Amino acid sequence: MESSPRRLGLLGGMTWESSVLYERLLNEGTRDRLGGAHSADLVVRSYDFQELADASSAGDWIGLGDRFATDAALLESAGAEAILLCANTMHKVADRVSSAVSVPFLHIVDATADAISAAGPKTVALLGTAYTMRDPFYRDHLNSRGIAALVPDEADIAAIHAIIYDELAKGVFLDESRKRLQRIVRDLVGKGAEGVIAGCTEIPLLLRAEDVDLPYFDTLTLHVQAALDFSLGSP
Repeated sequence: MESSPRRLGLLGGMTWESSVLYERLLNEGTRDRLGGAHSADLVVRSYDFQELADASSAGDWIGLGDRFATDAALLESAGAEAILLCANTMHKVADRVSSAVSVPFLHIVDATADAISAAGPKTVALLGTAYTMRDPFYRDHLNSRGIAALVPDEADIAAIHAIIYDELAKGVFLDESRKRLQRIVRDLVGKGAEGVIAGCTEIPLLLRAEDVDLPYFDTLTLHVQAALDFSLGSP
């Protein structure tokens, strides 16, 4: 009997630029593994990103956690057998979301840590939104897996945040911004980084593996691979 994919629930729209890539990669991966005309079985909750950005800026993480938790439960009620929160920053409220459902919550930092552990680096550069780089939730999660994460200085944190929110979230991709990210990575390599985490699902839209001269951990792709392994079984 031909196998079918297990249904995945996506909390997306953070931004839709990366959410569309999640869906495309999940569909392509399902087709590649199962063959024929197979595609991913998905239920998706997409958001108006401006509302999420405003709530983040206001520090309303409790409200965001409650919102995602409610929607995760709705996805489960729609048949989702696992939940993905399609943004690194919003994993600041991951515990609230995972506790709202009885199905597995596929954590983006666990998928990333698995790849880093397999590749060998013990210290990595972390690029992401200002919330991801300044707040300890992401680095603490990595540290619990034996991985140290270095973040840029405050001026570069602000610059990366602006690139994400003012450019990538709006579908704007500038070569000068790519070069700045490359320079920031080189600075962190000088401080001991042995790899780099694209710790925002929009960053790979601008900075790719071939743009850096060290192991590159694309969190969006790694999250998708973990979801495909759950949905279809490890290849």
